[in-house]
Amino acid sequence: MKMIVLMNHNLFPIATIAALLLAGCYYPEIRKSDPEEVRTVITVGLPGSLESRTSLGAAIEGHRNVYWSNGDRIAVNGIASDPLADLDPNTESTEFSIPGSPSYPYNILYPSSFYKNASTVTLPSTQSYTSGGFSTNTEPLVGYVASESGSITLNHLCSIVRISVRKDSGVSASDLATVKFIGNNGEQVCGDFTIDYEAPSLTSAGSDDELTLTVGQALSESTPLDLFIVVPAGTYSGGFTVILEDSMHRTMRKSRGSSITLGAGKLVKLTAFNFVPSALATEFTIEDIEEEVIAPDGYNITGRVVDTSDNPIEGVVVSDGTQCVRTMIDGTFYMESTIANVKYVHVSTPSGYMPAVSGGIPRFYKAKSGITPSAGVYDFGDFVLTPVANPNRFTLLITADPQPRKQSNWNLEKVAYKSLDICQDLYQELYDVSSSISDRQVYGICLGDVVHEDMSLYSNYVSALGTLGYPTYNIIGNHDNDPSAANDDAAAATYESNFGPRNYSFNIGGIHFVMLDNLRMIDNGEGKLTAFEQGLSDEAWTWLQNDMALIPTSTKIMVCAHSPMFKQQSGSERTNHAYHAGTRSDNDGAFGYGDLFDRYTEVHAWAGHTHSGFNFIYGNSHRHKNIQVHTLARSTGELWTNEYLANGTPRGFTIVEVENGNITWKFHPVTRQRGAFQGVITDFCPAGPPAYDWRDWNYNGSGVAVMKVGGGALTEDYQMHVYPRGAYGDNYVYANIFLWDENWDNPVWTPAGGDPVEMTRIYTADNHDIVEVEKVYDKADTEFRSWYKTESSLMASFDDYKTVDTDKITTLFRAPATASPNSGTVSVTDRFGNSYSRTVSW
Repeated sequence: MKMIVLMNHNLFPIATIAALLLAGCYYPEIRKSDPEEVRTVITVGLPGSLESRTSLGAAIEGHRNVYWSNGDRIAVNGIASDPLADLDPNTESTEFSIPGSPSYPYNILYPSSFYKNASTVTLPSTQSYTSGGFSTNTEPLVGYVASESGSITLNHLCSIVRISVRKDSGVSASDLATVKFIGNNGEQVCGDFTIDYEAPSLTSAGSDDELTLTVGQALSESTPLDLFIVVPAGTYSGGFTVILEDSMHRTMRKSRGSSITLGAGKLVKLTAFNFVPSALATEFTIEDIEEEVIAPDGYNITGRVVDTSDNPIEGVVVSDGTQCVRTMIDGTFYMESTIANVKYVHVSTPSGYMPAVSGGIPRFYKAKSGITPSAGVYDFGDFVLTPVANPNRFTLLITADPQPRKQSNWNLEKVAYKSLDICQDLYQELYDVSSSISDRQVYGICLGDVVHEDMSLYSNYVSALGTLGYPTYNIIGNHDNDPSAANDDAAAATYESNFGPRNYSFNIGGIHFVMLDNLRMIDNGEGKLTAFEQGLSDEAWTWLQNDMALIPTSTKIMVCAHSPMFKQQSGSERTNHAYHAGTRSDNDGAFGYGDLFDRYTEVHAWAGHTHSGFNFIYGNSHRHKNIQVHTLARSTGELWTNEYLANGTPRGFTIVEVENGNITWKFHPVTRQRGAFQGVITDFCPAGPPAYDWRDWNYNGSGVAVMKVGGGALTEDYQMHVYPRGAYGDNYVYANIFLWDENWDNPVWTPAGGDPVEMTRIYTADNHDIVEVEKVYDKADTEFRSWYKTESSLMASFDDYKTVDTDKITTLFRAPATASPNSGTVSVTDRFGNSYSRTVSW
C-alpha cells in the first residue's frame, strides 16, 4: 500500500502555504512486520529537511521549517507509535512503527500525547521556553487518509505568537518568570477541543481561557528576549492579552483590544517592548502586530532590503554567489554561508524598483571586504531600492563588444580608426537616443568585451557609462579578463572591482534577466590566460539553478552572456557540448542550462562575441522551441580596423522596447564617425581610406552620416542593405536584412512598374540550404576587407582579412532582376508589423 504524504510542516505566511502544498510529494509505504507481532510501519517524508527536529529550523527562502526530533510520536486512530530514536540529522524521512493494524480511514495526530479520544484532543495549559523557537510536543499537526489509495497532508492547527521583551533601564533586574496568553472574549486556548481530521480544525469543547509559558530567563536592555507561544488558530474577536510576571511577582499587561485572526501555521510578531511592571494594560495598536517569519539560528550573513522611504520589501531574492534566499516581511534576509567563498552579497532587484546607481553602474551588490563582522555575523546593512514610475514600460539599449585598445602601443591603432574614437561615437549615440526618451525608464546592457585585455582601460569605459544618463548592466567577456592572472577567478578581479559579481539577476516589468559569465579562461599555452572553454563554472551553475528555482516557469526570461549559449550562426549547438549546458539527447543525459531554460514558455538568449549579427528561432519540435537566439554584431564595427561594418551589419546596437510584457526590437545604426582615418604609408599602414563604393552613406564635415541617395540622415529606417543587379556579378538583386529571423516575412522585390516577387534566402544556419556558396557574404563588408588585405601587410596577416568571402551570413536574400527596368524596391515586414523598404537602380 502506498500513500502520497506531503508534510506541510513549515511556518509560512498564509499566501505561500498553498504553493507549498503543490511543491512536492513523498511516497511512504505501510508494511506489516513479523506476523507474530503485527505492527504497521509508516514511512513519512519531510520536504527538503536539513536536520531532524521539531523545533524551529533555519530560514530557507523566507520560512522556518519544523523537523522531527528523537522522541516524537504520532497517533493513528488513537494508537501511539513508538518514539523516534537515533535519527540521522541528514535523514529526509523517518519511520513510525505502530502496534497492530489500524483500519481506514486513518486519523493521524502529532504529537500523540494530545489524543484523548476519537473526536477529542487536549492541548496542554503550560508550555516551556525554548531558545529560538517553541518546545517540542506543543504544536499539533493532523492528517486524514480515507483508503489505501488515498493521499494525506499533515496540516497545522495552531498559530505561533512571538513576544520580544527587553529589560527597562528603570526596573531593577529580575528574571522573567512566566507569560500568560488570554483571549479577551474568553476564547478557549488550551484543554479539550473537538478535532476534525478531514477538514483540519479545532472547535472549543471547554472553557480553558488561560495559557502559560514558563520562562525563567533574565532580560537584557540591549537584546530582546524572544518568546514563542503556540495558540489555537482562529479569530480572537476581542483581541488578546499577554501578562508578563517576573520572579519578584511584578506584572505587566500588553493587550490587543480589537479583533484579530491568527492563521494556522502563521507566526505573529508583537513589536519589541520594555518590561515595565504596572497594574494598567498597555494597548497594542494595529501597527504593532506584524505577520513575520522568525530569524534563523546559525546565520552569518544578514541585511535588509528597503525602499527610499525605509519601508521593508518582502520576497526580494538575495544571493551570496551560490545560495539564494528571499527577504522576510520586515525586509531582512539571513544566510548561513561559507564565508571564505563569499565575495559579494547581491540583490535580484524586483520589478518596479531600481537599485542604487552610481556613475551609470547599478549598485545592486555589496562587497564582503567592506563589511566588518560582529560575533561572526556580517551585517550588510540596507540595500535601498527606488520605486520606478510606470515600471511595465521601458527601453533597453543593448550593445556588444565595444572592445577598445590602448592607443599608445598598438600598431593596429594606426591602421584605420582608433578604437577609443569609435567607442566615443557609440557612447554619444547611446546618449542621444536615451535623451530622446522621456516617457519611460531606459536601461542599458553591454554583452561583454568592454575592454581588450588592457585593465587600465576600464576607467575609460566606466567614465563613459557615467555620461549616458541611464544605468547599464554589464557582462564579462573573454577580453575583459586579465591575461596575466593565474586562473579564471583571479582574471576577473578588475571587472568585479568595477561592476560586482559576474553572475547575477534582476527583474524589470515582470521579465527576469539573468546575466552570466559563460567563458572559463585557461592558459593559451604561452603563459597567458587568453584561451577559454565554453560553459559555466560549477559555482555559476549552482547559483543559476538556485536563482531560477525561485522563478515561475510562466515568467518571460532574458538570459544574457558574452558568448552564444545556444544556436550559432556557424558551428555546433552549444547545449550539446558546453560545460553545464546539458542536453536531452540519448548520448548525454546530463542536466544543464539548456534543459533548465527549456522549462520556461518564452526565453530570449542574448550574446555578442562573434562580431556577427544572428537571430534564430528554433522549430516547434526542437527541445529549445521556447528559446529565441539574439547574437549582436560588434557595436563599434569590424575588429582591428574598427571599420563601419561587422560582417555586414553597420556599427550600431539593438533597441528593445517592452510594454506590459510585450517585447519588440529594432536595429539602430551609429550615425557619426568623428575620428580621423589613421592610415599612413608604411610597411603595414595603408594610404586611404578605401573608396567605399558599396557603403550607402558618406560622412559630412561634422562626421555625421548622410545617405548617398537623397541626402537624408542615416536613421533607424535603415534596417537592410540592398545591392543592385550586377553587384554580385550576376543578374540578381541582393538584400542583407540585419536582424531578420524566421518570424519576419520574406522580403519582396518589386521592379519599377512590375509585379512583386518574393526573394529567396540563400543560406541558413539550421540546414545550410545554399544556392551559391560563393555569394553568401555582404558585398560592402568584403569591399573594405579586400582593400585592407591588398593595401596593408599587417592586415593581410589576420585571418579576418585573408579572404574575400567572410563568414557566411544567414540574412542574405536575392531575387532575379532584368536589365530593364533598371530600378526597383525591396520591402520587408518584421515580426512586429513594421515595414521597411529601399530602392536601388543600376
